[in-house]
Parts: sequence; structure tokens; C-alpha cells
Amino acid sequence: MASLGGFDHVDAVAVDLAPGTSAVDFTRTVLAGTPEWVHGLLTLRDKLMAPFGLQVQERVARDEIRVEPGKRLGPFRVLTVSDREVLAGDNDKHLDFRTSFAVREGAAGLEGVCTTVVRYHRRAGHLYFKAIQPFHNLIIPRIVARARS
Repeated sequence: MASLGGFDHVDAVAVDLAPGTSAVDFTRTVLAGTPEWVHGLLTLRDKLMAPFGLQVQERVARDEIRVEPGKRLGPFRVLTVSDREVLAGDNDKHLDFRTSFAVREGAAGLEGVCTTVVRYHRRAGHLYFKAIQPFHNLIIPRIVARARS
């Protein structure tokens, strides 16, 4: 499930992190920092998309976020975990996606990089992602920025 075998969309957001931050710490901080209005948008998305047979989100309380392989965290299923990267994602009828929460040494110290890779299924996946892309572009940089040191 880890490989998409190609991609139709990719983006990345990087932030400075405190020394010693692991990929698990970075992932937990990003996911725990998701504002309520984003959860509201995801709930609306679920209600609109459920009749089309698309997967719905599973909301996880902040104190219940466990970054472990196989765990579902909102729209993600955690696939692999290491000190340097947490890879999450899912496959659905309309598209497959992966999100990497990685830590690396940058020019000014430790960086956290959140990368999203998407592969569409048919035209429906392309149309769906184009509809949500403005929200993705608004939300992801804001929640990743909350992890900044």
C-alpha cells in the first residue's frame, strides 16, 4: 500500500523544528493542532461524499493520537513509522494519497516537512481533488505552521 506507482499532484510545506524533534513528535503536533473549523469542513465533506461511497473520516481526540502503524488518524492510516519519517495515507475509489511527515537537517537546523502526494482514479478523482484543492492549500500550511519551534 505504500507506493502509489506515480502521482498526479504533489506539494510540500516545511517548518523549523526544535532540536531533537522526531517524526512522531512532528506528526502528533501537526495532527493535534488541527483547528475545529477544519474538523467542521471534514464533517461536511463526509456528509456530501458518503452517498457516493467514499470513505468517511474517523475523528480522533487529541489525547488519543497514537502514531503507530495501522492506526487511523482522521483521513490517514499510518503506514510506516521511523525516527525520521511517518508515512500515512489511504486508497479510495476516487484517489489514493500519501502524506509524509519527515524531519531532516536544514540550513538553519532541524526542519519538519509535510509532503502530500495524490494519484487520481479516472476523471472523478481529478474533479474531486480540484474541488478540495483550495481547502487543502489553505489548511495544510496553517496546521503545519503550528509545529514550528
